[in-house]
Amino acid sequence: MIHRLIVALGCVLLVASCANIPEQTNAYVIQSSASQPQQKVQLPDRDADPIMVVRRFIEASGDTAVAEAYLTEEAKRLWRPDNQPAIVEDDFSTVPKTQGMESDPDTASVEVKSTTKGRLDSRKSFHVQVGQQSGIVKLVRQDGQWRISETPNNGLIIPISAFNNYYRPVKLYFYDASREVPVPDQRYLPGTPRPSPSDIVSLLLQGPATVLQGAVRSALPSSAVQRTNVTSSSRDGATVVNLGMLGNLTIEDKRAIATQIVLSLQDVPTTTVRLQVEGMPLVPDQPDWKVSDIQPDSDRTTPRAQLTGMMVVGNRVKDLRDGKPITNPAGTGEYRVESAAQSVDGSQLAVVERLNSGQLQLRVGGLNEGLRQIEQRTATEMTRPTWQYPVASNEIGNEVWVVADGTIIRAVRNREGTWLPLPVNQAEIDRYGKITELRLSRDGVRVAVVADGKLLVGAVVRSTGSTDVAISAPKQLLPSITNVVGVDWLDPSRLVVATNTPTGPVWQVPVDGIQAQRYNLANLTLPLSSITAAPSRQIVVTDAVGMWTASDIGQVWLPHPQSQAQGPTARPFYPG
Repeated sequence: MIHRLIVALGCVLLVASCANIPEQTNAYVIQSSASQPQQKVQLPDRDADPIMVVRRFIEASGDTAVAEAYLTEEAKRLWRPDNQPAIVEDDFSTVPKTQGMESDPDTASVEVKSTTKGRLDSRKSFHVQVGQQSGIVKLVRQDGQWRISETPNNGLIIPISAFNNYYRPVKLYFYDASREVPVPDQRYLPGTPRPSPSDIVSLLLQGPATVLQGAVRSALPSSAVQRTNVTSSSRDGATVVNLGMLGNLTIEDKRAIATQIVLSLQDVPTTTVRLQVEGMPLVPDQPDWKVSDIQPDSDRTTPRAQLTGMMVVGNRVKDLRDGKPITNPAGTGEYRVESAAQSVDGSQLAVVERLNSGQLQLRVGGLNEGLRQIEQRTATEMTRPTWQYPVASNEIGNEVWVVADGTIIRAVRNREGTWLPLPVNQAEIDRYGKITELRLSRDGVRVAVVADGKLLVGAVVRSTGSTDVAISAPKQLLPSITNVVGVDWLDPSRLVVATNTPTGPVWQVPVDGIQAQRYNLANLTLPLSSITAAPSRQIVVTDAVGMWTASDIGQVWLPHPQSQAQGPTARPFYPG
C-alpha cells in the first residue's frame, strides 16, 4: 500500500513539473559546465617532490577538476579558481624556498615566477596585463605524499597552452548605441569540446563586458533570468532557451532579443534555437529560430564587394584596382591630397588637403562632387580620416573622425547638410602620448589608436540624447612592440597592425589582445608606411619597395598588381 502511494505521488509530481513545458518540446537539460558530472580524476604521481607537484598543478590548471586533486582538503575549500585567473606564458619557473634548520620537514614552499599575459575577469573577458609576477605555493606532506596547502591569493595560474586547450572563445552579441547592428563581445569559457549553452546564456544575461559599458546596449532587460537551464529537445534536437521576468516588450524588442541569443549560440551544435518565456514562445508567430532567420545588418558596416578600395599617390586619389584617378577633384589634382577615406557605404569621401601655406585641412563630400572644407579648420598635423557607418538604413555616411594637432575631431553633417566639427572626450587616452593613427571599427563601437608607437583599443561611448562622445577604457595591445606605424580593422573582432619591427612587421591582433599572430616575414622591406584591411579582402601593406598583399597568416607577401606602377609612396585604403 505504501509502495503504491509513493508511485502515485511520484506521478503527480512528474505531471506538475511538466505542466509548463509545451508538448512539442520533450526537452531534457543540457547541464552547465559547473553541474556536469566529472570524470574520474587521476591523482598526482606518487612520491612526486614539491617542485614537481607544483609544476603539474599549474600545467593541469586549465581543467580545475584535475588541478584540485593536488590540493589538501582545506585548500580546496579556500581555492577560488574563478577569481580572475592569471594567464601566463608557458615558460614559468618553480624555485624551492630554503627553510631553516628547525623548520617542519613535512612542510615546503615553492616560488612560482612567471610572465603574465593577462587575466579573466568575473564576466570571462580577457584583459591584457603584461608583467613579471611571483608567488609562494605552500605544501604539506600527508601520508607520505606532498599536497598544496596554499596558492597565491587562493587563485589560479593558467599557462597559455593549457588555457587554449581547455577554454573556448565565445562571441556574445550586443548592439551598438543605435541598437541597429549586432556587435561581438568575446569571452572565454571552459568546455571540451564546447562550452555549455546555459553558461553562454547566463553570461549574455549579465550584460556586456566591463570595457564596453556605455558603448553597447542589450535588448534583454536587466531583470531577465533563465527559468531553466538550456535544454535540448529529444524530439528534434532543437536548443530550448526558457527565460523569465522579461516584462512588457514590443514585438521589435522580442525580435532584437532573439537576434542576440541566436547569434550568441551559433557555435552550439544545433541548427534550431527554440526561444521561450515562461514556457511559451518568445515571438508568438516564430517559436523556432535559425541563424539564417536573422536579418543581417552587416551590409551597413561591411563594404560591398564592388567597393574595391582606393589609394593616395602623388597627392591624388586613385582606384586601387586599376590605378586610374577617380572622377572627383580629389583625383583630378584640384586638391593636394595627403590622405583620404571612403565611407563604408561608398558614397562619401573625406580627404586631408595640404594648403599652399603648408597647413592641413579636412574636406568632406559626395564621391561624385566637390568636397567642402570643415569650417576652415587647419592644423600642422592631421591623421588620415575614418568614417562612422550610416546609422539609419536610408542615410549616407555623415560622421568622419580625424586627429588634428593631437585633438580628436568628429565632423558631423546636420540635417541641413552642413558639416560641423564636434569634440571627443579623449582624457583617458591622452596619457599614452601623441596620436598618429586612429581608426573607428566599422560598427562604430571601438576605436584603434596608435599613440607614440603603441597600439591601443578603446570603446566609443555615445551619450543618449546628446552629442557627447568619449573614448573609454583604452587598453594597450602588443605591449612588447612600441614602433607601430599603422592599424586597420580586419573585422569587428580583429585588427591588422603594421610595425617597423624586423622580427614582426605585420601582426593580426584580437581586439582583447590575448594572443597576436605574426604574418609571414617573406618579401617585406622595412620601413612599412601603411596598411589597410576589411572583411573578405586581401590585406595591403606598403613598404620601402611598394604595395604587397596577403590573405592569411602564413601566406608569403605577393606584389600588389599596382605596386610597380605606384611605388612605395602609395597609401591604400578600403572603405571605413
